[in-house]
Amino acid sequence: MRMELPVKQFQTRAEQAYLDLFSAAEQTLPGAGNPWAANLRAKAIDAYAVLGLPHRRVEAWKYTDLRSRLTEAHPLARAAGMPLGEAELSAALGADIAKLSSYRLVILEGELRPDLSDIAGLKAAGVEVASLTEALAKPPRWLKGVLGKVNPQDRDPVVALNLALMSGGAALRIGKGVTLDKPVHLIHLDGGPEPSSVVTRSIILLDDGASLDLLESYGGLGGRELQRNTVTEMVVGDKASVNHFKLQRENEDAFHLVTWLVKLGSDARYQAFQFSTGASLARNQIYACFAGEGSSLDISGAVLMRDHQHCDTTLVVEHRVPRCTSRELFKVVLDNEAHGVFQGKIIVSPGAQKTDGKQTAQALLLSETAEFDSKPELEIFADNVVCGHGSTSGQIDDELLFYLEARGIPEAQARALLIEAFIGEAVDRIEHEGLRNALSRATAQWLGVAFD
Repeated sequence: MRMELPVKQFQTRAEQAYLDLFSAAEQTLPGAGNPWAANLRAKAIDAYAVLGLPHRRVEAWKYTDLRSRLTEAHPLARAAGMPLGEAELSAALGADIAKLSSYRLVILEGELRPDLSDIAGLKAAGVEVASLTEALAKPPRWLKGVLGKVNPQDRDPVVALNLALMSGGAALRIGKGVTLDKPVHLIHLDGGPEPSSVVTRSIILLDDGASLDLLESYGGLGGRELQRNTVTEMVVGDKASVNHFKLQRENEDAFHLVTWLVKLGSDARYQAFQFSTGASLARNQIYACFAGEGSSLDISGAVLMRDHQHCDTTLVVEHRVPRCTSRELFKVVLDNEAHGVFQGKIIVSPGAQKTDGKQTAQALLLSETAEFDSKPELEIFADNVVCGHGSTSGQIDDELLFYLEARGIPEAQARALLIEAFIGEAVDRIEHEGLRNALSRATAQWLGVAFD
């Protein structure tokens, strides 16, 4: 029996409802019969019970008041075994992404579907892969060294809730020196008729010298209200390499809370790109740390929001050891009354000499009612470093617009060309040609203008 939770005095119905969700589902969640997994969940729900939902007085959530926006907690999603074909994938993700050559892992309604996934192909390529349910029932040794151990955010209630309520996901270990011939495509889809919460967690370990291209796609097959809380937890071994991409095109009734936790070994390489156009409220969190010398990290992204959409990108990069390099570049386009947020923090620990860290956030406001809040931060406790940050926001340059119109390009297409060029600086950092082209077409689709 667990001791009674040290519950704070909650202020909203939703805050208490998450504790009720855990109490009702605790004995049926994956790994409930395993003491190690049960203990992880117990500590996580205890942490949430003390913290509650984040609000504007919590500095990291100053611009995204989740307590006021999240008025109720939907029941946990139930896997319905619904059929899924290429037509549904194309509708949810876009034809270019759906047709991308990859090893598919489909998580539908929060549950990994083996019948829709290429598990056999991954195993043949040297990857140890299992559903979260399988992994927690009989945890391999490597899983215990990763789950809940990467950049632990003890004061992040969203991450704590995820660990407590995780009900699906995938566990992958890419063996030493293994290089896959095509990307792993982790596809998150929902489509049930009732409002629900989808809480998933994927755990990934790259052994020394391994290489992985990982694409995470998020799409909706219906118009129901969705509350998503997903974590991807990754350890990148010495001299390993990762290209990590995310495409978020969920329905505008969705709440999208996704966190990446990344730990890099020595001489490792991590490159990431996030593309966001969907959901009514989205919060993309990335916590990355350098645990070995000589490694590099490059995180970029593009955010396209309109109407009343809200998208918050929050990054924390910790340089704990010497001679590491980090770069972050995010481009944000906001129309109507959309609200964009960028918070980026670089932390240079004592002794992390010869750190090279730079971050940039740029916003293009297409209306006078759009809003962009940016908070770049540097915390430097070493003296031999090169670090910097920058943030800008503005409107389309009238002179450039006039230049294009004077050459016979209609105003709407001229505007779209300038917006695409603005976004392109980030998109062009993607090395995978097929994905780069697909995201360029997705940008054009959002703009509503066809380009040759």
